[in-house]
Amino acid sequence: MRRKNRHILFLTVILVMTGIRLRAQDPIFSQFYTSPLTINPSLAGNGESDWRLVANRRNQVLVDGGGSLNTTSVSLDGKLFRQKVVNTNYIAGGLQLLQDDGLGGAYKSNSIQAMLASHVSLDEDDRNGLSLGLGASYANTLINYSQLSFGQQLSASGFNRALPTNEPFLNNVQPYYSLAAGVTYTYTTESQSFDIGLASYRFMKTVRTALSDPTQIDPPRMNLHADYQTYLNEQTVFNTNAMVVFENGSNTYMGGVNFGRILDETESEQPPTVLNMGLWYRNNEAVIPYLGMMYKNLQIGLTYDVNVGSANYAVGTLRTFEFSLIIRSPKRREHGIPCPWK
Repeated sequence: MRRKNRHILFLTVILVMTGIRLRAQDPIFSQFYTSPLTINPSLAGNGESDWRLVANRRNQVLVDGGGSLNTTSVSLDGKLFRQKVVNTNYIAGGLQLLQDDGLGGAYKSNSIQAMLASHVSLDEDDRNGLSLGLGASYANTLINYSQLSFGQQLSASGFNRALPTNEPFLNNVQPYYSLAAGVTYTYTTESQSFDIGLASYRFMKTVRTALSDPTQIDPPRMNLHADYQTYLNEQTVFNTNAMVVFENGSNTYMGGVNFGRILDETESEQPPTVLNMGLWYRNNEAVIPYLGMMYKNLQIGLTYDVNVGSANYAVGTLRTFEFSLIIRSPKRREHGIPCPWK
């Protein structure tokens, strides 16, 4: 393969590995708030339910013919053990599967993460609480070169993939293990709730390259996040959250608000039906409207990224849709505030 073609392939792989974004090597969901285990391992088991099953599907398409990238996440987390003396103290666990695929299936990146968290009440009413979490993950990246075309495979009749690529440097990315840790402080009353936390992923230096280059590493990532919930009146809930991601010398910040309209009056032990409408912003990249519905133990959400700023010029016209689904356990806290991420 000629040097120019090799550089084009390498750039394409890097774009896919970064979610067609050049500043972070981990996928950052537009609905990041519905994917708690990618934010902080200490968020495993938090919220009003005993357990929750969460699925996220993100689809990014380059309209000008550059292909697409799909990111899928499925996680299950919940409370494993409660302290008998203080019922609000608990140990929780979580498991998450994450996959990126692009280049027509030629590129796939897979990871599995296991989280363990402990929540301790700082007072008798559990108004103030502290959660600590640890996590471990395994990741691999697969590149199917038989589905890619190279200069040496070009003939008069088109690309012949049966011909060798003559590229000795192309290899599948070696799998690796990594660790994560985080802490979250919570303040909760009957009418409001507040969380703030800090987490770090990938403590160890890990090489991630398709060209046998030891200088290409997956850098550590740190997340700082906060959220707040309250009632505006008996039928309207206000939720807001924000997160800053520090990775590889660059910062990505995002934040937004959501208004939930309670559509029915149910008994205290039953979750209400809530229509959610929100708006988020990601720094100089996208304005993200959100529409969601909570019905009993089921929640769905849909977002579309409206590109702004540098996102309009980086890699062409990009369309990004994201769908989320959450199923929660039937048992809920009596005075829990309806919230898309708890």
